[in-house]
Amino acid sequence: MTKLFRSNQFLSLAGNLAASGLTVVSVSLLFRALPAQETGAWVFFLTLLGLGESFRQGFLTTAFIRAYAGATPERRAEVLGSAWTLAWVITVALVGLVLLSRLLPQAAAVGSSLGLFLTWFPLTFVLTLPAFVATCTQQAAQRFDRLLSLRLLMQVGFISGVIGLLLLGHLTLQRVVYCYLSASALTSSVALILGWCRLADVRHRTAACVRELADFGKYSVGSYIGSYLLRSSDTFFITLMLGPAALAVYNLAQRFMEIIEIPLRSVMATAIPRLSEAYNQRDLPLLTRLLEQHAGLLTWALVPVVLGTVLLAEVPVYLVGGGKYVGTEAANVLRLAISMALLFPLDRFAGVALDVLNRPRLNLIKVVLMLAVNVIGDWIGLRLCGNIYGAALASLPTILVGFIFGYLMLKRSLPITIGGILRAGLAEGRTLLRRRLSRQSVPATPTAEVVRA
Repeated sequence: MTKLFRSNQFLSLAGNLAASGLTVVSVSLLFRALPAQETGAWVFFLTLLGLGESFRQGFLTTAFIRAYAGATPERRAEVLGSAWTLAWVITVALVGLVLLSRLLPQAAAVGSSLGLFLTWFPLTFVLTLPAFVATCTQQAAQRFDRLLSLRLLMQVGFISGVIGLLLLGHLTLQRVVYCYLSASALTSSVALILGWCRLADVRHRTAACVRELADFGKYSVGSYIGSYLLRSSDTFFITLMLGPAALAVYNLAQRFMEIIEIPLRSVMATAIPRLSEAYNQRDLPLLTRLLEQHAGLLTWALVPVVLGTVLLAEVPVYLVGGGKYVGTEAANVLRLAISMALLFPLDRFAGVALDVLNRPRLNLIKVVLMLAVNVIGDWIGLRLCGNIYGAALASLPTILVGFIFGYLMLKRSLPITIGGILRAGLAEGRTLLRRRLSRQSVPATPTAEVVRA
């Protein structure tokens, strides 16, 4: 049991669960304590901050991990130093753009939401930089215990500040921002003091390695931004064509999809360094085996979740949204969304594998194709149906296009088949089950030893 709790898979899952759960807690506190206008300004600030973080992550995360994992110590120092340099360039560039925008005459006339972003984004983005580099470094090194610590430190620090202000009766939007800045500064300071982001390796940077990371990142950042827009396109079209009430029903169903996203993100976080290490060692058979095992096992693991949700969709709708959403389209939208989740593992791993195989351009094309299909499908579906079923149905061709394109592109480099993936996943599941059962039978061993003695 102790070995299970220390495994990378468990620690990655715990990190994602903790981050998602504590985020829900903080959002719930702020929604109840702040006026609606200030709550909206805070959500808008986090959304734009998230867009900036997506750009930085998209440019560096995958490029860094694939170059760092499995490399020699000298190469790791070069990659990390070059990543620090590129991270500073990206940070300074985005911060500079925001600061320049504040000089425009129109900046004085913006509302409180955009004004909050223009005021506090530069400092926030700089303060989160060391923590971001530490996250990349520890993920590549497969130190998921440290990743968990960083996530908990950030979230617990922020929530503690908010709760303290609530108890003192001094909670305001401005002070919420101060709490966020303090938590970010604390997390980055710990990462620097403990050496988890290895700032000293900046001296090992090389222009060639910076160019290497940038050449890869220019494609992977497109995939990250495209994925962000892909997740946001339904929200945009529903709000524009049906209004906020319909969006609330639709988002209720989509929110429950986190039950699928959390294990997907956790498994992918542990798999990317291993896939990258296999590629850097030119061990394509191992890379293929790892891909088949992870994608296949996740697919089989989702089957009971999908079946249970399809049969009992009204239950999670009631638990998340309450009785007022029972009897709306939310349950059927959830059934449609969860049914397509069986394609998610291979779709996501196809994108990751294309990046690892140094084919980021193909992954970018895949994301752009999916975005184009979803935008066109949303517009046609909402016009024809006149309700949120149109957007839900548009997701089916979107995921199919991404699934088929990714699978076909991946077959050009790796000898994979859908049947092989399912068989490998089933075999891996049986192996894990046998190991689990054998561990439970271990306590009988000491008795046998005593008898022999």
